[in-house]
Amino acid sequence: MNAYEYTVLNKDNERIDGILWAQSEEEVKVKLKLESYTICHIQQMKAKSYKWNHKAVVDICQQLGLLLKSGIPLRRALLLLCEQQSSLPYRSIYEGIQRGRNLSQALQQLGFPTIGLALLESGESAGTLGDTLQYISTYYDKERRWHQKIISAIAYPSFLLVMMNLFFLVTILFIIPSFSRVFATMNVELPMMTRGLFALGQSLGEHPLLYGGIHIVGICLLLVAYKQQSIYMKLHRGLWNLAQNKTSVTAFYYTNVLAIWALLLESGISIIQTIKITKSVWPNAYGRRCSDDVVGLLEKGYSFTQSLQSAHIGNPFIWQMVSVGEESGELAEMLRHCSNYYGSLMEQYITRLERLMEPLLLSIMGIGIAILVVSVMYPLFTSISNLSSQ
Repeated sequence: MNAYEYTVLNKDNERIDGILWAQSEEEVKVKLKLESYTICHIQQMKAKSYKWNHKAVVDICQQLGLLLKSGIPLRRALLLLCEQQSSLPYRSIYEGIQRGRNLSQALQQLGFPTIGLALLESGESAGTLGDTLQYISTYYDKERRWHQKIISAIAYPSFLLVMMNLFFLVTILFIIPSFSRVFATMNVELPMMTRGLFALGQSLGEHPLLYGGIHIVGICLLLVAYKQQSIYMKLHRGLWNLAQNKTSVTAFYYTNVLAIWALLLESGISIIQTIKITKSVWPNAYGRRCSDDVVGLLEKGYSFTQSLQSAHIGNPFIWQMVSVGEESGELAEMLRHCSNYYGSLMEQYITRLERLMEPLLLSIMGIGIAILVVSVMYPLFTSISNLSSQ
């Protein structure tokens, strides 16, 4: 289904511009003629890929969920959203519903996130679409706040690091050479640290392209090496094994996945389907491979706890909680407790990172400035003292 822009005249010869979704231009003409319009122009719009970021998912699910929970039918709710906002996703969803598709199918055509689609299909089967949409909105809103918190934690230290590098670069390229010429006229014997600093500034000034090229080549070599399958998998496997012992790495890898597992299981989705859906959520390539192993073991009849242990997913704490959940029939609740536990640890680590990064970078900057000052001022004071003694 494609979007078509049209220009028509009504019975009063008034010009009307709009957009219609249809399979072909002929279908658009039929629709407009049924409305007794005189067609002036029809043109297919260029396909635009819609990016489903967290905010877009939250906005659509929250608005549509509120309307459905208020008792408004789905088609009427979508029509109201189309009238309020002229963005193409709403129109496409509405046209899909008009053609007999359900909401999950209409959103799937627009590339809606897999987890949201799985929850929608479950909500449609259970007849709780409004509650499910609100559930999806709450989950993605929580994810959005997490991302914002992480970004805010590293934004200021990153800015400080960039400014620190610029300061040292400008100092070495433009300020240090001035002192070098002064000391050259004074015939003063310079300390090794000062000579090394002057040589670095002179070398950078004379061969900036060479140093820039070396850095670029080095970065490219690192990227090429990282993309090598053997190196890539070995690095991810090392990080994955580190998560078995380091709580901070465990919290980073498992907080989000455990929450999604609990969410999908509560929606009535089977364990095997849950693992398949969340495979792409793992931020580790070796973890995604282990996820496939879990599916294979579950299909052979192993319990969830045994599958996780054999596939090296989780740690003793997670395995124990999953085992208790399987025995008590409260698996989703146990997974949520694990996620909340690691989520609280993650917040502590982020807060600690925010507190440590700024003084650490300021200390590094202070040490760098001290080295620059001592390298320049010490021989200067020494030469002045020698002149005074003479």
